Amino acid sequence: MKKNLIYRGPEPSHATRVPARRSKGSLRGSMVAMLPGFRRPRLIHFESALEYAFLCLMLVRDDVHLIQEQPPAISYVGSDGRPARHIFDFLITKTDGERIAVAIKPMQRVMKLNFASELEAVSAAASKSLADRVLLVTDQHIDRVAAAEAARTLAWSRPSLTEVTA
Repeated sequence: MKKNLIYRGPEPSHATRVPARRSKGSLRGSMVAMLPGFRRPRLIHFESALEYAFLCLMLVRDDVHLIQEQPPAISYVGSDGRPARHIFDFLITKTDGERIAVAIKPMQRVMKLNFASELEAVSAAASKSLADRVLLVTDQHIDRVAAAEAARTLAWSRPSLTEVTA
């Protein structure tokens, strides 16, 4: 008996903002991924090679249940005393229920912008309803060889976008 297949595109991204498509300074893109917390394969955006490497490493882990890129913004008081907003790069939900808000920046920018102290203010303002903890990831935290291997694994195990019709 021949099965009739139909194409069913991925769910759209759940990001609160869509990254600009072009940038002279960084890699922009999206990928289709499937995690236990997704009903169907979903489009996930990334704004840099560093974010892409981190995303690949998270997608191959067994303890990651859900990933949302660009979760809702956090309002906080900046180091200059003025109101500010920060949007984390990813919100990771692990299989044990822990939620981690992740900021990803090159170490050079972290140092230049004094981002670590700014992130402390953001973390203090972030409610527990968003995340259980905040994590800063830099290029010094990412194993490029492991990220490349994760990307290869994902390329070989892409989620199917076809379904059998009734």
